[in-house]
Amino acid sequence: MTASEKVVYLKGLAEGLGVDEASKEGKILLAIVDVLETLASDIEDLEANSADIADAIDDIGKDLEYLEDLCIGEVEEDDSDECGGDCDCCSGCGEESEYEVTCPQCGEVIVLYNEDLEFGSIRCPKCDAELEFDFSEDDETDED
Repeated sequence: MTASEKVVYLKGLAEGLGVDEASKEGKILLAIVDVLETLASDIEDLEANSADIADAIDDIGKDLEYLEDLCIGEVEEDDSDECGGDCDCCSGCGEESEYEVTCPQCGEVIVLYNEDLEFGSIRCPKCDAELEFDFSEDDETDED
């Protein structure tokens, strides 16, 4: 039985017993029943709000999990130094090279890594402008 159902029962019991509204005891009992009715209604409202908040928190958790999978889940950490420093991707210490790029539209300085450059372009986190990278000129000068 919910609190509201119990209060309805008490109200019916008071009417069935013939609690007199004119007597001092009757006034107190009926006032208590009215207060209980208000409290029961408030409790029902709080329970409904609590359920809505719990659903919203679940939705936020699912969205956060999706974003984590999107951003972090694809990045695999590999501590092994397979190349031994013989490639352009690192300095032989297992760390990737960092590059700073300035967005031509908003001037935001963006730090990039080799894996970021493999995509050929990125979006500026500040103004959402697309920044493209073309390494064809660098490749031709390296061959000479």
